[in-house]
Amino acid sequence: MSINNITPEEWDALNGKRSNVVDMVNKPPHYTVGEIECVDYQRQQLGTGFRFYALGQTLKYLHRFQFKGTAVEDLKKCKWYLERLIEEYDYE
Repeated sequence: MSINNITPEEWDALNGKRSNVVDMVNKPPHYTVGEIECVDYQRQQLGTGFRFYALGQTLKYLHRFQFKGTAVEDLKKCKWYLERLIEEYDYE
């Protein structure tokens, strides 16, 4: 099964719920299959170093948004990582 051609029924079976709309910014399906979301696992493993990861992702998406043909999606991903980075500093 490829994430590119997954049927709604297959998606439901993996996630235990019905969803016809895929949110590639906040909940990309290839990051949420399993017990823990990928970014939460990274946060767990990196501890305070997660800040550098979130900063790197923010910079990556900001740098390349105009070159891939998915400008709005990449800017939304940049915003998502920036908000996670802000949350990391809000925990202090």
